[in-house]
Amino acid sequence: MKIKKILAAALALAMALSLAACGSSTDSDEPAQEETVAEEQPSDETAAEDPSSGETTAEDTAPEGQKVLILYFSAANTKDTDAVSSATPMAGDVSSTRWIAEIVHGQMGGDIEAIVPSVDYPLSYNECADYAKDEANNDARPAFEPLSVDPAEYDVIFIGYPIWWYELPMVLETFFDTYDLSGKTIVPFMTHGGSRDGGTFQMIQEREPGATVLDGIAVSGTAAGSDSARQDVLDWLNTLGLK
Repeated sequence: MKIKKILAAALALAMALSLAACGSSTDSDEPAQEETVAEEQPSDETAAEDPSSGETTAEDTAPEGQKVLILYFSAANTKDTDAVSSATPMAGDVSSTRWIAEIVHGQMGGDIEAIVPSVDYPLSYNECADYAKDEANNDARPAFEPLSVDPAEYDVIFIGYPIWWYELPMVLETFFDTYDLSGKTIVPFMTHGGSRDGGTFQMIQEREPGATVLDGIAVSGTAAGSDSARQDVLDWLNTLGLK
């Protein structure tokens, strides 16, 4: 009888210890999960910060030890600085490509310069479209005015342009014929009327096989100047990994 009582007591004690262990395991899992969630929240809040808030400056984002050049072309780039072109989407009082170029310059620093054709493009939309089509059909190489800088002396070259007839403006073909940008990082940006980049990222890589061509951004010409387009450009710059 004593043996049965001892066994019963031992069994009861074992069951009590087992239940206590289960309760301890449950209690320790829940706080660990709560701590994990709490640790993730600050990083989520950081990611949600507005990059246009002014906290990020060109000095903060410029590639360390690298020289940056921003070039841009549009039909509004003429030797007559007071010319107004209906052939070019405008953002306020500047062309849409210049508008993007100035955002890039404000964030990345470096030097900024317009590519100005030696012969001005027609200022009216229809005339400019026909003129550009003739250039493309004839594989023309229109000249541009001498730049005040040598692109070959820079490490990172942003280059902006409109999409004309689903491809690069022919004056950009002249530019890539003129300069060997091997070893450079080229970053395209462009405006379009519905054709997006028109495959021009690949075109640039074919023209400059020794360069690294990063993913560019295509901005609708009619959206240029808007807050949403500006945010798109800022977000794109943050993805380039050039800091």
